[in-house]
Amino acid sequence: MASEKGCVEIPMVMYEPQEPSAPEYCSQGGSYEYPAPPPYSYRETATAEPPVYLVSQPPIIVAGIFSSRPTPTICPSCRQHITTQVTYRLGKLSYLLCSSLCMVGCCFGCCFIPLFVRIFKDADHSCPYCQFHIYRYKRL
Repeated sequence: MASEKGCVEIPMVMYEPQEPSAPEYCSQGGSYEYPAPPPYSYRETATAEPPVYLVSQPPIIVAGIFSSRPTPTICPSCRQHITTQVTYRLGKLSYLLCSSLCMVGCCFGCCFIPLFVRIFKDADHSCPYCQFHIYRYKRL
């Protein structure tokens, strides 16, 4: 009786493999062929890029007393200690002096003197290395 409890027979049914067939409404000539599977690719299609870390630096506040002369300061763009490069441009003061001299009666060329003298022009300060515009000193 002990041998009957340990042995349990499970009936096994053998199935024969059948070819897949299309539904009846698809079959017109008898046999249906499935399309070929896409080719296997062993390469990964998407490449993982390394993460990009942005490090923000605190802004440099241009502190200095700017005048019409070159001034030592720190460039906010390239962050180097520099002496500014000065470019002189026509400003309000030079045009005001030119027009007032013309009204007074200096119409024969003397009224154009303020357009050519540096002390009447505005001064643009820029970095000599990276050409970054730092400050404009206005006379008026």
